Amino acid sequence: MTDVPADVESVLSQLFEEAGDAFDRGDVETAVSAVATASEVATNKLPDSEFRSQLLHGCERAEAVATGEDGDTAAAAEYVAAMERRLAEAAS
Repeated sequence: MTDVPADVESVLSQLFEEAGDAFDRGDVETAVSAVATASEVATNKLPDSEFRSQLLHGCERAEAVATGEDGDTAAAAEYVAAMERRLAEAAS
């Protein structure tokens, strides 16, 4: 278990849900914006830890695959789903 403040968990959950939904419908701009905001929240509100590093890595990868040459929004959505699962595990 990782110590994730309830307000930070709530914000990250909302952002990951928004990003996943946006990737699913092909709205890359909205999804990347939500992922970038999630990255900022994790950087500013979570202590330096393996958990924070995992979330930041997932955010970086989601943005990279969505905005890369192939624009793979399905893969980006999977990164977001993995971060949602990791957040739920950490908060429980």
